Amino acid sequence: MSENKCKSDDSCQTCGEGEKCSQAEKEAHGAKLIAGKMENIKHKFLVISGKGGVGKTSVSVNLASTLASQGFKVGILDADIHGPNILKMLGVDDRKPLAGEGNSILPIAVTDNL
Repeated sequence: MSENKCKSDDSCQTCGEGEKCSQAEKEAHGAKLIAGKMENIKHKFLVISGKGGVGKTSVSVNLASTLASQGFKVGILDADIHGPNILKMLGVDDRKPLAGEGNSILPIAVTDNL
């Protein structure tokens, strides 16, 4: 299936036509879906470092909490696969994310806008 012909808003895993697509087409479709979701996020901050233990999680949580307390709608994506601590620092480490529609994951809400 050609990338231009695919009109699905679902991931390739839930699409009934997915077996007809090449791996390159699936990757292009996935990138298109991500880009579409990222367009809905007005401002994006990255907290990165080439070294561990420098306070990236602390900065992320404090920045997000401060912005949320000022009325902004905030989300955090913790890409730390070796030791994600965002949930622990926000006091919600006992909660587990739930499955959404398709292959999506619902975020864990801390407050109404965080």
